[in-house]
Amino acid sequence: MDTQKQFKTFDDLVFNPHPHFKDLAIQANLTLDNGYSFSVVANVEGGTFVHGNHPDTYEVAVFNQRGNPVPLSVSGDHLSYQQPHEISALMRQFEMDGILHEHLLVAIRQNYNERQPL
Repeated sequence: MDTQKQFKTFDDLVFNPHPHFKDLAIQANLTLDNGYSFSVVANVEGGTFVHGNHPDTYEVAVFNQRGNPVPLSVSGDHLSYQQPHEISALMRQFEMDGILHEHLLVAIRQNYNERQPL
C-alpha cells in the first residue's frame, strides 16, 4: 500500500479568465489542505496587466488561513515570472512546512526592513 503523500502541483490549477481583465489574463486559485491559498495569474496574448505570460511564466501570491498575504520576498507579497515547476515547489514547501515557512518569510522581511536606512 502506497502511503506517500501526494503534493499539489501546478497541474492541479484550473485556469479561468481573470475576473478583471477577461480575455487578457487568466487566474487560478487553489487552497491546500492546511488552509494556505495560492493565486496564480498570467497574461494571455495581448495582456500586459500581471507579471507573467502564459504558458511560460506566472505571477503567484500565497494567503494564509486568515486571508492575509504571505510575504514571498523582502519587498513584495507576490513572485513574478515564475515557471510552473517553481510554483509546484512553492506549493510543496507550504504543504510540508506551512506556518513554519510563513514565519520564516515574515522574519526575513522584518530583518530586511530593520536594516534599511530611514
